[in-house]
Amino acid sequence: MALWWITLIGLVIILVISGGTIMHFLRQALDSEDAHRIDKISTNDSDKS
Repeated sequence: MALWWITLIGLVIILVISGGTIMHFLRQALDSEDAHRIDKISTNDSDKS
């Protein structure tokens, strides 16, 4: 029975680590600040043509 608990705890730890890694890289890749930094939108009316 102890082997089942150790296996379950190990599986949960692996799932948490892999899920956290995936979320970290997804949040880094989908960073919305990059869009504002790269494609700046002018808010001044004088800049419009």
